Amino acid sequence: MRFSLRKDLINHCDINVIDFHNGQDVNFIINVYSDSNQTALLVLQNNTRNIGTTVVMTGDFNIRDSD
Repeated sequence: MRFSLRKDLINHCDINVIDFHNGQDVNFIINVYSDSNQTALLVLQNNTRNIGTTVVMTGDFNIRDSD
């Protein structure tokens, strides 16, 4: 397997996107830190078209919004 940090998909200080593939399928691991304004989540929401299958998404899920 090959792993790579993908700043070309989302370039934000609170989001890390790592892809891994075996020559055929590409999957993503996403690490998100959510601040009090949920800035990173808004950036992630606006860039979901750039990201394929997400296997694991981790981070600080201190989201206070009911939505």
